Amino acid sequence: MILITNALIIDDDSEVRNTLSAILESEGYLVETVENGKKAMKMCEKTPFDVALIDIQLPDIKGTELLRLLKEKQPKMVRIIITGHPSIENAAKSVNEQADAYIMKPFDVPELLGIIKRLVEEKKNAYFKMFAELEQAKNNTPIFKYQQPNNW
Repeated sequence: MILITNALIIDDDSEVRNTLSAILESEGYLVETVENGKKAMKMCEKTPFDVALIDIQLPDIKGTELLRLLKEKQPKMVRIIITGHPSIENAAKSVNEQADAYIMKPFDVPELLGIIKRLVEEKKNAYFKMFAELEQAKNNTPIFKYQQPNNW
């Protein structure tokens, strides 16, 4: 089974958006890009994403604040902060808002791709494990068996 990974790039710098988009598309990701938090939220209302790369300095919202909003909108999404303005305060806020990673610009492309791939795989594996556990529980729970009395 081939799984397509949808990525959302949120950065006010068009050069960064274009570069990240080209990198991810060359690796087989389906990519959408937006330049601010408002457009990111609108995009997330109509499209499910596996991963979001979020600039910490956006024109309309802090990236750390957007982390929380995106988690509410799409809880299974991998959310990665990318920043050219690293600070202890930004790192702490990112951790507090449950960012999956915190990456500094300029980034090392193989390292970035490795982090994205690992995090997306971990989320997908957790999701599939949850479904397997639900199916196993369903098969081992008497209430489901009693719904088909002819099979007693």
